[in-house]
Amino acid sequence: MLEINEIFEKKTELLCNGLFLDKNLVDYYLKQGIEIDFGRKGGAGPSGGRYFLFEDNTLVNVALWDNIKRTPLVLGEKKDENFQISNSKKKEIFAELRLVPNPDFYDPSYMTTDGIPMKKIALVHGIDCLSSTIYQKCVYWACGEACKFCGVELSLESDSTILEKNAQQMNEVITAAKKENRCSHMTLTSGTDSTLDKGVNRYVEMLRGIKKENPDLPLHVQIEPLDDLTLIDQLKDAGADTIGIHIEILDNKIREMMTPGKAHIPYQSFEDNWIHAVDVFGKNQVESFILTGLGESPDTLIKDLENLCSIGVIPFITPVRSIPGKTNFPKMEVSTLVNIYRETAIMMKSFGVNPLDHKAGCVKCGGCSAISEAYKTIRKR
Repeated sequence: MLEINEIFEKKTELLCNGLFLDKNLVDYYLKQGIEIDFGRKGGAGPSGGRYFLFEDNTLVNVALWDNIKRTPLVLGEKKDENFQISNSKKKEIFAELRLVPNPDFYDPSYMTTDGIPMKKIALVHGIDCLSSTIYQKCVYWACGEACKFCGVELSLESDSTILEKNAQQMNEVITAAKKENRCSHMTLTSGTDSTLDKGVNRYVEMLRGIKKENPDLPLHVQIEPLDDLTLIDQLKDAGADTIGIHIEILDNKIREMMTPGKAHIPYQSFEDNWIHAVDVFGKNQVESFILTGLGESPDTLIKDLENLCSIGVIPFITPVRSIPGKTNFPKMEVSTLVNIYRETAIMMKSFGVNPLDHKAGCVKCGGCSAISEAYKTIRKR
């Protein structure tokens, strides 16, 4: 069995490079339950990839590509229950991975009582993290200042979701997902609203509705900084168990270029919100997405990440993923990201920040970042 250090490094490589699908194996892939869908298509998280498991059940979300120039890692056929992944440059087996199957409720025959396909309401991320964008529009898209890596409204344009979900729909999908053991915690995200509360009231209604029917289901919400910090208290009181306040980019010049709308929010506002959220939600229950591969200085990034760790925020570090036809970001260098993860894990440990204690959401799922695996490699030191 692979050791955690090796799994950590291989997971990071898969996150950075993804997998090439051999055109000669297309029929085989389809029979094995792999849709021929390349890159990222939109929505919350790195939609368009597939979830796989290493032999120790470490989860990884992998982008699928049809261009061999994007990655030397090739998805081959199965050996027993595992797909063989080969490295075309080194001419050797890279890893054996087990595909996480899609849930049954993705079938169009599964509908909510108001006639919406359940797959349009919520998706399973990883093994058992049900995830939903409760409102599929964003004020920054409306004013031409959308984040360059964002695909929130693309999902709406492709008719893969609906504009707004309600608690009844969500509870029906939760029930279906639980029957398949595919929902032990849940992520709720949203585009930013134009209202003063930035969509918190919409979250509060949804949280209360879900907790009424599913009081023991841990819930995670994701927001941008709020001017009124008491709104964070309202999210906790309504039933949120963990929270993500996402800055995505710590380098201010890159932030202004990549997130023109959100860049108007000063860094101090993020810091004030993080500090208050840690106070309200408790230790290890606050995170922030950090994207890499956008031209940031690794050394400067590590210094900036130290501040997040010192506040008590878990940095959910992940390489940015391109959206074919919309964005084409350069690949993150594997060795660089490995070092960033390791240095950050050391800092987290020194400040008492433990991603393994996060109760719900992206950090608990862990498929899109190797920060938890990096933490596992150093926690016994």
